[in-house]
Amino acid sequence: MEVSNIQDPRSQGITSSSSKNAQVEVIVVPFLCMQSHLNQLLQLSCLISSYNIPVHYATTATHLRQVKLRFNSQTHLQNPNIHFHEFPTPPFLSPPPNPNSSSKFPSHLLPSFEASIQLRDPVADLLREISNTATRVVVIHDFNMAYVVQDVATIPNSESYVFSPVSAFYMSIMLLKDHESFQSLEELKGLPTIQENLPPEVLKFCTLQADYQSLAAGTIFNSCRSIEGTYLDLLEKEMSSRNKKVWAIGPLNSDTKGDKRKSHSQHRCLEWLDKQAPKSVLYVSFGTTTTMADEQIKELALGLEQSKHKFLWVLRDADKGDIFAGDVERSPLPEGYVERVKEFGMVVGLAVTICEQQEQIVTSSTICGVVKMLMASREGEEIRRKVEEIGSATCQAVEEGGVSRLELDSFIAHITR
Repeated sequence: MEVSNIQDPRSQGITSSSSKNAQVEVIVVPFLCMQSHLNQLLQLSCLISSYNIPVHYATTATHLRQVKLRFNSQTHLQNPNIHFHEFPTPPFLSPPPNPNSSSKFPSHLLPSFEASIQLRDPVADLLREISNTATRVVVIHDFNMAYVVQDVATIPNSESYVFSPVSAFYMSIMLLKDHESFQSLEELKGLPTIQENLPPEVLKFCTLQADYQSLAAGTIFNSCRSIEGTYLDLLEKEMSSRNKKVWAIGPLNSDTKGDKRKSHSQHRCLEWLDKQAPKSVLYVSFGTTTTMADEQIKELALGLEQSKHKFLWVLRDADKGDIFAGDVERSPLPEGYVERVKEFGMVVGLAVTICEQQEQIVTSSTICGVVKMLMASREGEEIRRKVEEIGSATCQAVEEGGVSRLELDSFIAHITR
C-alpha cells in the first residue's frame, strides 16, 4: 500500500539551476480550519521543496502541530528546504460538532473561520521579511485565505497564486453557474447550487475572500485533467479571459516508502489489510468534518455486519476547531459488535460525540443491500472497474511525463522564470 507521488524532479533533469532557484522563495499559507486544507498545502510544500526551492509553511502554532502530527510522511518534513513558521493562535471558541444542525455544513468551525482573518498582520510581516532577501517571493494560499495575504499587492517583488483544495467540478459550480457553456452540460441539469446549503456566515466569509482573490496571478488545482478535464477546460477558458493562469497538479500525496523502511511497525489496520485478498475490502469513512448520530452509527454498524462483506470502517467524531481542546466522549457500538465482526471487519477510531438521533436515518437493511450491490453484483463490479480506471489514471498523471507532473513542472518554470 505504497504511494509514490513525490519523486525528486532534480533526478529527472527538469529543474532550473540552483543559482536561479535560490532567487525565489515560496510562502505557503493554508486555511487553518480544516485538516484536508492544511494537509494538501503541506503536500504541495513537499513537492515544491524537492525542486530545491525554499518553502515557508506558515500557520498558527496549534494548526501546525495538528498537520505535522497527522502527516503521512515524516521523512519529507525533514527536508531542509521546508521552513515552518508558527504564529500565535488567535483565541477562538472550539465547540463540539452538532449533528442536529439545520445546515449540513460543519458550523461548529465558524469561530475558527473568524480567527483565521486575524493572521493578516503576521503573514504580512513574514512576507516583508523574506522579500528583503529574495529576488522574488511567491505566495501560494488557500482560496479561503485571500484576505489574509492581500498585502502581497504592496510588495513589488512578490506575486500570489490561489490554491484550490476542492474539485474543479465544485469550483465550476461556484464560479461558472451562470455561464452558458457550463449550463449546457447534461450531467449538471437539476443540480442545486452550493450556496443554498451554506449558512449565511459562511457566505459572508466567502464573499470577503472573493474580493481579494482577483489579486492572484493564477490558480493551482489539486486535480488532474485525466478525470476533470471538462471542468478544468471551462475554468481555464474563463480565467484566461482575465489573464489568469491555471495549473492542475493533483492528486497530492506523499511517498511514504522512506518512512516504512525506517519503521518496524505499522498501524494495526494496515496489518489487517495486508492479510485480506486484493479488492475484497470496503472502506467506510466520512472524513474529518462529519459527525454521525448514535442511531446512524447503529444502523451503519448493523448494515455492515449483515452484509458479511469485509470492511474497514473509520468511526470518528468531526474535528473541533482546535483538535487539542478537551476530551471527546465515546459512543459505544452495539454490544459485542467488534467481536462479532472480527473475522471480516475492522473498526478504527471509535471517538464520537454522544448525540441525539437525526431526522434522516438510513436503515441497516438499506445499507446491507447497497454493500452487497457494490461488492457482489455485476453492477457493483462495473462501478469498481470504473473506479479502478480512475485510480490508475490519477497515478499515471503524477508520474514522470504524466499530465499533472508536466503541469507542476510548468508551474515551477513559471515562478523561477
